[in-house]
Amino acid sequence: MSSAFAGLIASLSARINVELAIEDDVKVRADFDDFALLMEYLPGSDQVLLAASIAEVAAGNRLELYRDILQGQFIFRQTQGASLALDPAEKFICLQILQPLLALTKDNFPDLVENFLNLAEFWRGRCLSWAETSEDGLEAGQPSPAHPGVEFLRI
Repeated sequence: MSSAFAGLIASLSARINVELAIEDDVKVRADFDDFALLMEYLPGSDQVLLAASIAEVAAGNRLELYRDILQGQFIFRQTQGASLALDPAEKFICLQILQPLLALTKDNFPDLVENFLNLAEFWRGRCLSWAETSEDGLEAGQPSPAHPGVEFLRI
């Protein structure tokens, strides 16, 4: 186990007043405000990964949702250096960030986690807002467009 990673986790534990346990010498799983957060030390690259599942993918509005996510990541303008990803089974959206271990300190790591969780909450709201409209992008209860049954790729 990296003593630097253990020190970061100890500092976060002290900040939140909860003892976080390191599993397999490299990862911590914790629940924060309805987010299951994974914090993992990657020894091969000497980096720390933060990852949280932020929302399930709704059946409708996938193209609009995916476009919103990609536009938000443009030059990291709405992700603060983090990335949004879709799991391979297309069931959920994950927010993740990699940080070099050398750039993290006992003082800035708890702030990184807090900012990451705030960002996850922001993106959860954005993702869930797409689930509140119908598959064609109209608010629930609005009439469907002309040509019912004909599907168009919206770009």
